[in-house]
Formats: sequence, structure tokens, C-alpha cells
Amino acid sequence: MKQLPDIALLELIQVADDRAAFDELYRRYWRKLYMAAYAKLQNDADAKDCLQDVFVALWHKRKEINIHSSAEAYLYVALKYRVLNLIRSRNNYGRHLDLFAAIPPGAMQAADDRLALQEIQQLIRVAIAEMPEKMREIYLLSRQQELGIADMAKQLGLSAQTIKNQISNALRRIKAKLSGQV
Repeated sequence: MKQLPDIALLELIQVADDRAAFDELYRRYWRKLYMAAYAKLQNDADAKDCLQDVFVALWHKRKEINIHSSAEAYLYVALKYRVLNLIRSRNNYGRHLDLFAAIPPGAMQAADDRLALQEIQQLIRVAIAEMPEKMREIYLLSRQQELGIADMAKQLGLSAQTIKNQISNALRRIKAKLSGQV
């Protein structure tokens, strides 16, 4: 396996479900890809998680993937998108924290923390339920399934800008609901 070029390994993986060919491809590129992911994320566990996602996806999608350039280029691009999705999900977490900032000061102190959290969760559920169907679908895809903008756009047949606008509008609605403006 060590002497085979990448294209032959990919063919064995796709056609024969050859685990040894997959393992060889993994050995060839894991360290380089890890270094690239770590350089961007500065976190060992996150870098390893992204790499695992890339290789798991390669194995699961081996029958559908058509790699026209090199395996190395494909893996780097796949890793790039995994890293960007992780960074994006971190930013989304920050946005959720912004939603909680909209709660009037003292509201959390006035009630038992558990009760207040349940009320906030209920307000968020109500805000989501009141969204137009497509907006709700996009918001839930982004938050529950953690799909990226490009993935949602492709899955739903919409432009990336439409997806961004729908998510932004959904967050505005939730924030307004939490602020008591709706």
C-alpha cells in the first residue's frame, strides 16, 4: 500500500471498500492536516476532532465522492470547512449569549435560577414556534443540526445570503421575545 499513489488508494477505497487503503491515506496525511488544523484552532482536542470528522466523512461518503485533483488537496479543503464550521459554531454560541444579555437586569436575581431558566427556554420555544415555517426550519438546522450556511443553502436550494438573512431575522425575533417587546 505504501507504494501506491493516492489516486489508486482512493479507487480501492471507493470501489473495494478497502480499509487498508483508507488507513494508508490516513497515515500519509494525518500529521500534515493536524498541523494545519492546530495552527488555526490552537487547540489540540479541536484539531483532532476536526480531523476525525474529515476522515469519518471521507469513509462514509466514499462512494459518492469524486476527487478530481489530489487526495491531499481534497483533504485540506474538507479540513478547511470543518475548521470554519467549528469557528462559526463558537461564534453562534456567542450570539446565544447575546440573547441572554437582552434579559432585563435583576430578572434572574428576582426568581429562582431554575425557574428563570425554564421561563427563558419557554420564551425561546414560543419565539421559534411563532417564526414563519422556512425561517424556523433554517434556524433549527443551524442550531440543532449545526449545519453551515453553505450546507443549508445547498440542502434547501436557497442562496447563502437568504440563509444568513433568515438566521439573523430569527435571532432578532428571539431577542425581542426575551426583551418582552413582542
